[in-house]
Amino acid sequence: MAEYTLSYVLTTYNKLPYLQQVLERLIAARQPDEEIVVADGGSKDGTPEYLRGLYEAGKIQQFVSERDKGEAHGFNKCMLMARGELIKIITDDDAFCYPAIREAKSFMLAHPEIDVLSGNTGLIHLEDLGKATIYDDVADNFQRWLNSKAVVWMIGLPLIIRRKSLALTGLFHTGVVQVDTEFTYRITSLNVNLAWSTAMLSVRIENPQSNFRVMNQGKAQKASALEANRMRFYYDKSISDSVGDFVKHKSGWMDAIKKPIRPAKRVLYSLLRLKQYQGNQGRTTSFTGEMPTDNMAKLATAFDVCDQFMATYNAEHPTEFYYKSDQLTKVLS
Repeated sequence: MAEYTLSYVLTTYNKLPYLQQVLERLIAARQPDEEIVVADGGSKDGTPEYLRGLYEAGKIQQFVSERDKGEAHGFNKCMLMARGELIKIITDDDAFCYPAIREAKSFMLAHPEIDVLSGNTGLIHLEDLGKATIYDDVADNFQRWLNSKAVVWMIGLPLIIRRKSLALTGLFHTGVVQVDTEFTYRITSLNVNLAWSTAMLSVRIENPQSNFRVMNQGKAQKASALEANRMRFYYDKSISDSVGDFVKHKSGWMDAIKKPIRPAKRVLYSLLRLKQYQGNQGRTTSFTGEMPTDNMAKLATAFDVCDQFMATYNAEHPTEFYYKSDQLTKVLS
């Protein structure tokens, strides 16, 4: 039997103010049968000293601080160090709902056939805390996989991975920036048993140091889309090297043709009262005041807003789990 039921694995690099917000909440939420494992990529902002203090105080169970080769390398080190039956991915600048994570943990422990679990994620911009977005497209992607085994991408923030299932899923790819996109394309192309929690497990806090924003700066503004397409074309075997598939999926011609007619299509669908895709839906948050000017107070406010948003969403939406077992789709309350 594993020494712990769950290992929280976290990577960080030069984001100490964000990391302090994340670890403060994680340490407060950690249960006796859970451990916290942190890989620091050799930060120069006081992170190694901060982690050493937490370790010596018994607040985190394992950590390493040394130069690495990126986020995937750090996560892989953590996963190989982890002693828990399950592994929960934690990032150093985003918010997580620990009651929902514990609920998902109980589900996975009761269903050892599940390899990986994902769930709902929100998005809040640090510069605009009054608005939030829910990644409805990711939930739709999971349903596509569940119904037809489509090869799809999902966000990494809510992921919980069974440690012994790493032999099937593999570790994270150290040659890409969008680690979670590659991992989820990969596992949905394999015979991996996935589950989905309808609870809000995490909120991505878009900020100046976010990987996505840094990756798409300047002339590289389409870098994330290009990298994601390369992954999709590699893993999705339904897309061949034929001329037809090149035109439809790879050339960009179809999108160029559709773009100018989309506004007219929306008007027509509205007139005919036909259902149409609206994109990820925006919602308001509890934030109504002014953002503090002090940086630490600003980050604390952002994390508090995210915590409240997740708690409110989960209180209004009873959790269900979607998965496949013995080729039958089941829904459990």
